[in-house]
Amino acid sequence: MSKITAKEIREDIARSRAYAKKSDYLRTLASLANAMKGLLTSQIFGAEKFEIHAHLDEALRDLNKMKMIRKLFPAGLKYQKGKEKAFYQTLMRLHKKLESAMEKARVTKLRKRLAVLDDNMIKAASLVKADQQLEARKLFRKISEYFQDIEGIDSDIGNRLTTFGMFAEAVEYLTKAIEVQQNDVRAHNALIQCYEGMNEVDKAMAAVKDAMRYVGASENLYLRMAKLHLTKREWSEVYNNAKAALDKNPLNAEASKLMKQAEPRIFAKTGTAKTAKKADGGAKKAHDLSF
Repeated sequence: MSKITAKEIREDIARSRAYAKKSDYLRTLASLANAMKGLLTSQIFGAEKFEIHAHLDEALRDLNKMKMIRKLFPAGLKYQKGKEKAFYQTLMRLHKKLESAMEKARVTKLRKRLAVLDDNMIKAASLVKADQQLEARKLFRKISEYFQDIEGIDSDIGNRLTTFGMFAEAVEYLTKAIEVQQNDVRAHNALIQCYEGMNEVDKAMAAVKDAMRYVGASENLYLRMAKLHLTKREWSEVYNNAKAALDKNPLNAEASKLMKQAEPRIFAKTGTAKTAKKADGGAKKAHDLSF
């Protein structure tokens, strides 16, 4: 293992001071503790050690100016030369306690925010049920903006609007959700449902293709694509997608029914083409015989 150099210790002290200016307590303490550990395990003497101690004094002043440190240690943290190990242990204990306290505070704050979010979601749903859709849309917009840091917030709003049958309004949120997280299965399924509900067949097909690209082809997606092609009477595509769904699940009755529905149309076209070709060939043959 390589020895810690004076340069590395100075760099840890410099990092500690930089984090202190940003009020980053944990990184300030961790960097300063690293510097103390470096002093314990290194063989640095003379002018270099004197310079390091000078930098440590400055870093300690920065640390003691921090709001939470002043509150915990009104007289300030003190470091005595020759007692590096004790000061290192003090810094590490403080780091551990602060980390635990800050995590508890973060969780408490998050729980409060989520409770406010739930209350507003319930209120928005109540507005929809009371046929006040304009007010509901305004509230959903505010929720999206204020809780943008909550993972999946737009997907959640989009799915709720889809459930309420507000398809056009849901599309915006679902599209945004997929841009942020391309493998969001709920958002993909809801977006397809919205376009289906709006009779936007081409957009629904494009949404199915996107879902297949980002989350993978599935029995459900193949079946939905087959049904979409059915609305356009594109029998070959109906058959192909229904068959793909049936390959995923041989017990899928809907897929089997669609295949049987498409088969005669496909074969009827094939038979017509063959008949036309045969008739055309027969005409040519009769023409040849006339000579």
